[in-house]
Amino acid sequence: MALVLALALPALALPALASAVGPISIPLERKVAPLGDISKTYYVGHLLVGSAPQRLQVGFETASGSLVLDSTRCNSPACLHHRRYAESAGAQHLNRAGGVVRTSEQAALSVDYNEDGPASGVVVGDMMRDTVCLAEGLCAEVGFLAAKNMTDDPFLAPGQSRGSSRPKKKQALESWSSPGALPVDGLVGLSLEGLSISRTFNFLSCWTHLPQRFALFLPAQGPGEITFGGYKSSRALSKISYVPVEDPQQGFWQVRVKAVYVGNDSLDFCNGGCRAILDSSSSHITVPTEVLPLMQQKLTVKAAKGWLSEQPLCERAQGPSLTFELEGVNVTLDAKDYSALEGHRCVPQLHPWDVEERQSTATRREGERVVTAGVHLKSLILGEPLLRKYYTIFDAQPQPRVGFAEARELSDEIILMQSSLSHKTAEEL
Repeated sequence: MALVLALALPALALPALASAVGPISIPLERKVAPLGDISKTYYVGHLLVGSAPQRLQVGFETASGSLVLDSTRCNSPACLHHRRYAESAGAQHLNRAGGVVRTSEQAALSVDYNEDGPASGVVVGDMMRDTVCLAEGLCAEVGFLAAKNMTDDPFLAPGQSRGSSRPKKKQALESWSSPGALPVDGLVGLSLEGLSISRTFNFLSCWTHLPQRFALFLPAQGPGEITFGGYKSSRALSKISYVPVEDPQQGFWQVRVKAVYVGNDSLDFCNGGCRAILDSSSSHITVPTEVLPLMQQKLTVKAAKGWLSEQPLCERAQGPSLTFELEGVNVTLDAKDYSALEGHRCVPQLHPWDVEERQSTATRREGERVVTAGVHLKSLILGEPLLRKYYTIFDAQPQPRVGFAEARELSDEIILMQSSLSHKTAEEL
């Protein structure tokens, strides 16, 4: 998972009101970096940054609250393998409250990117504000962290040079497929304001000409898409059902889960209710460590082998359904949705979350002061397995809520495009 564990820097969340501009969509590419026995998924797109726009490749995350960009002031080996933000003429240096200062205040961010234990990555940088564009002509002044130093793990791939020389462009691009490398030049946190140091650093609050809303389309095959300022009804195969966000002041896109079912059997750990955090940077469904053995036992999956290979076809896996009963709607994953190939078997994509990690998640440091956070101990993280199946709308105002609709497959979309124009929806919100 990519949950913020210790913030000492700015952050982001969602756009703001006043729909003077229609929604804008950014294509996303799915990239996978193997990390030991598991893999890490990144959905990456591009932003234009600076008054003389620099095109930077960024990852979009729903469970972190900071815009972080590699900077030309950073000479860490990991920075030297990324494209780096160069301060433009219109850039401003900020303090934590968002005030303009002569010299930026610094911040430090610790993040868990390995989905395996406590935070392993640390970024230190300057708080700044500069022009950021979602597309040409659609820009805002956004607060962010310009990285000055970052740890090798997980931002530098094993085997990459730790010298100070910058790699050739081709080598830098190829390095993103290396184990452990973060395949982006920056990270766009899309959480609510609770994970931000101040509103100035809340990414989506900076877009005053767009509604505070975005939507994720992450198909299992083909390119994905993030839409800011609205959603595309053509991406939804079913009616959109909205669920209120629990404790939005914490910053997470989290919803109340009334029950969890494997097949027709409810799991005791969610008796009385539990919570689920939506995390686009998690490759798994993360569950409390104490629940993992039972879920692994109940989610027995079988899959036939392919004609030309001994590998099982996980996209045709058979097994019990996994259902999360939310407020007013159930979201259900079939075996083919929650399984992936590990070795020579199709295995449910479950990951443990121990008590210590749940208690420390989103704890941040503001100067010398440590602000403790943590999440509800009966919490889950719903990552890529759910977001591939459901088109998901994150709406921050007036009351934060998350909308779910079964996503239309790309093959369905092609058929739709070939049909009569009279079937084309007029709504692009």
